[in-house]
Amino acid sequence: GSECAKTASLDKASGAEAARERERMNINRSLLTLGRVISMLKDRSEKKKSGVRIPYRDSKLTRILQESLGGRCKTVVVATLSPSITAIDESISTLNYAQSASGIVNKPV
Repeated sequence: GSECAKTASLDKASGAEAARERERMNINRSLLTLGRVISMLKDRSEKKKSGVRIPYRDSKLTRILQESLGGRCKTVVVATLSPSITAIDESISTLNYAQSASGIVNKPV
């Protein structure tokens, strides 16, 4: 009887872990899509590519941010950095996102 209870609790724990892993994968996918959208919008703002399709529909995050990123809105990007030396890679990545986003120029319709 106790062996069944142990495996049942392990199954629940592994199910929760699997759910967390799926959530991490979805967040990473959304951030990668956001990076692509920002890059494409920056290129379009700099007149490198004018007729390119911006992949807003590739993630929920970019769908939500569509008006803010490429629409008629004024957008402010707040980059939160860590002063810790152990988080230098994340801080540099955040600064790269913010720098890319600062190059986007929206045109009112």
